[in-house]
Amino acid sequence: MLTVPVEIFRFKPGQAQRYDTFTVEIAETAHVIDVIDTVWAKHDPTLTFRRACHHSSCGSCAVRINGAEKLPCIVRLTDVWNGRNPIRIEPLRNFPVVSDLLVEVGDFFERMSAASMTITCEAEGFLPLTVDTFAVAGVLPKTVELPDNLSRFNRFEQCIECGICMSACPTMATDNKFIGPAGLAAIYQARHKTDDPTRVKHLLGLADGEHGVWRCHSAFECTEACPQAVDPASKIMALRRELALRRLRKMFGLRI
Repeated sequence: MLTVPVEIFRFKPGQAQRYDTFTVEIAETAHVIDVIDTVWAKHDPTLTFRRACHHSSCGSCAVRINGAEKLPCIVRLTDVWNGRNPIRIEPLRNFPVVSDLLVEVGDFFERMSAASMTITCEAEGFLPLTVDTFAVAGVLPKTVELPDNLSRFNRFEQCIECGICMSACPTMATDNKFIGPAGLAAIYQARHKTDDPTRVKHLLGLADGEHGVWRCHSAFECTEACPQAVDPASKIMALRRELALRRLRKMFGLRI
């Protein structure tokens, strides 16, 4: 067992913001979400936070741990604690704080809906090894063998709508109407699932708007922080390239 000091951001409506410090007795194999659970269960039942799946599928538990955006359900305690100083746990940035670690995500989901975020996509023909725990040097992705009665299959999109990229994004701090990395990545995905000219025009219009791809500062913080390898920064750059190419073609009277 470990004895771990934890500093947790606290806020309730009508009260001033503060940090409360707790000392938690917990197993060395614990994840940070277990630390938060223990504080709630054994020290302060008024602590407010989100969590659900416990294995990086829902994104609901996202917070900042020692200043970095993380999913505490997959972050090992021993990876973020130096054995001396308290672990600091705070809510995501660029979201209104409702209570303690709980932030308001309604506006974020509205943006994702407007960006045509989809839940599933057509799956690749192989199973990539993308989780560092299981990735082994020299081991190639495994080819998927489909049953005779299936010609294709779907998988869930990588984006779990955790909001981590929105918190890490420096542009979000200066423009609260910015569509954001997740929304722009969703536009990219939706655009590449359709050849319908009307649909393409609508999606690229969203990306080309006042608060679209051109507001991005190209900091790539979103890709660095993303826990699911969505790589929103590269998708934003790809949308920029397509928009710039379309402008050039239009300028010189070429067929788009």
